[in-house]
Amino acid sequence: MSHTEAPATPSLDKAIMEGQNEVTRPKTLEVFEKKHGEELGKHTINFRGDIAEKFGYDKILPISHAKATGNVVYIQGKSGKTGQEGIYQIMANQWGLLEVLARLD
Repeated sequence: MSHTEAPATPSLDKAIMEGQNEVTRPKTLEVFEKKHGEELGKHTINFRGDIAEKFGYDKILPISHAKATGNVVYIQGKSGKTGQEGIYQIMANQWGLLEVLARLD
């Protein structure tokens, strides 16, 4: 699988800003790198429980390393259901699990 770079500055119009701060940003980047850094494209990330239904309980396969704009962390990912690629906001929850919060494009 070829890996791409996430865009340098995606639109944050659809981003979930609540709960994003100077603590969640580095934790999310660290958790992503530990789980996906060496094995990019092998493990999916689920949508957060309260918004999963909106996205049809899709799972996103990361195809880029995580980047951040402000406190919003995002990846280029591929839908497990449709195969479409997009830009997805991610966050590590209090248990250190990554969750997809929104599709930014």
